[in-house]
Amino acid sequence: MKSKSFVAAGVVAALAGLVVLPSAGAAGYAGYVPKTLTGPATGTSIASPARNTVYFCPRVIQGITFPTTLTNPTNPWVFGTTVNIADSEDVAVPGSVKMKHVFSIRKTATTRFLKGNGIPNHAMGEFPIPSNSAAYSYYAALPAQGYANAAEIPIKPYDMSLTVPRNPVVQSKPSCILSLAVGIASQTGAAWHAEIAVSADFKAVSPSAALPYDRCWGHPYAEQYHYHGYSWKCFPNQGKKGEPSPLFGYAADGFGVYGPYSEGKPGSAVTGATQKPITNAQLDVCHGHYGWINWDGKLRYMYHYHTNNEYPYMIGCLRGKVGKMSMAMMHLGH
Repeated sequence: MKSKSFVAAGVVAALAGLVVLPSAGAAGYAGYVPKTLTGPATGTSIASPARNTVYFCPRVIQGITFPTTLTNPTNPWVFGTTVNIADSEDVAVPGSVKMKHVFSIRKTATTRFLKGNGIPNHAMGEFPIPSNSAAYSYYAALPAQGYANAAEIPIKPYDMSLTVPRNPVVQSKPSCILSLAVGIASQTGAAWHAEIAVSADFKAVSPSAALPYDRCWGHPYAEQYHYHGYSWKCFPNQGKKGEPSPLFGYAADGFGVYGPYSEGKPGSAVTGATQKPITNAQLDVCHGHYGWINWDGKLRYMYHYHTNNEYPYMIGCLRGKVGKMSMAMMHLGH
């Protein structure tokens, strides 16, 4: 049976074929195309920093304390803790909608300023979701403030900006995630959201197991388009064969977010990549680590995050000081 009880964060839609990427074996192409995502098991704590989870700031919503553990939802594309990507995309939000895209990055000696309208540079799914689509019933069962149900939520431009240190510093202790927006994909100009949602019966869940997305693994929350899970699917620069994945964007603390293929051993050249996707075991509690990366055109050994196919897929907590973010109003439950 379909599980429809999820009030989630996020669904951006892009059809198969909207953004056509070369096959993994194509010459010069290093993009990682996963077949599955590994999600969190029921009972996974979100109350402290740890691998394979998110560290979500404690909060009270409408007088109810937010749950401190995750519940693994049941859906046709979820098999235990495994999310089958093909099965999820079978019920993806249809459509090929292009909207005006505005995005820029400005640097000073000490800061990096990202600003845009939140609309990506690729086509999205059709929101509101067509009632005759496979995805419609999952969203139509969910309440949505200001709309008849979540399927009726459109995508609209909004004031998206993030000001962060150009050279962020690792703090002594990682910070919990306060806002749903945890970073911006600089390759497309759209936001990443934390991999957490709340169900209608007030359980914390992984949104990638709770709802189907569009073909670029995005959707709107509060009318704002953003990515989850296999978020890099439609990114235009996936990297070169035999080399580490390039910069995909910036986290809310200013550190870079890189793709699934990591750099070589500390001190080695960047071209020492193994072309094996990075695993959570190689990353810290915030889904990052130190390594040699291309940072503002120079090779530097510094902290950074990675995307991969293991929960939380991008950022589990924040290692640096969170910058000034106009998207910070997007707190879960608002």
